Amino acid sequence: MRVSLSIRVLMLMMLPGLAALPGVANGAFRCGTSLVDVGDWPVEVEERCGAPDYVATYPTATVPGVGVVGEVEHWYYNPGPQGFIRRLEFRDGELKRESSLGYGFAGDSAGDCSPVRLQDGLSEFEMVAYCGEPISRRVTWETVGRGSMAVGHYRPKTLVPVEEWLYETGKSQFRRIVTLRNGRITQVETTKKPQ
Repeated sequence: MRVSLSIRVLMLMMLPGLAALPGVANGAFRCGTSLVDVGDWPVEVEERCGAPDYVATYPTATVPGVGVVGEVEHWYYNPGPQGFIRRLEFRDGELKRESSLGYGFAGDSAGDCSPVRLQDGLSEFEMVAYCGEPISRRVTWETVGRGSMAVGHYRPKTLVPVEEWLYETGKSQFRRIVTLRNGRITQVETTKKPQ
């Protein structure tokens, strides 16, 4: 009986720590002294958290002759090196997901676009902070998951943006192409400038 009680106590002590780990998404989360939850409107999140440090917007659906009819937005909040960067995903005007990325960075990190910095998993927000905006972008969509019926629930396929960002590398004759899937770096390659 004592062992069982000790294990329960230990598990109860560990749960808050697990919820704070980077990449662990949970329902509600703290933003200062307020709570933000999945389903909130963007204006409600901004009222509680302030303006985001960076916003990336992607169309999710277009209709010929009409234009964009659906969007996904990634909002980033950088608390500095003492906290984790938060990424909020809004679809069609509703908060759908929150995730914590790696530690934030100080404002003096901007401009350090060395190849060592550009590692897999770096967010689009960090990429822009370190390297600035690209000189050109391409966006395509990739289907993730598959639709299925599981115990009466349909799991739809998810579309995620796949981008290629083109950067100048200074006065050299090379350019850098950075591929991002769903807002995270997955590949960096160097290419020659066309003559």
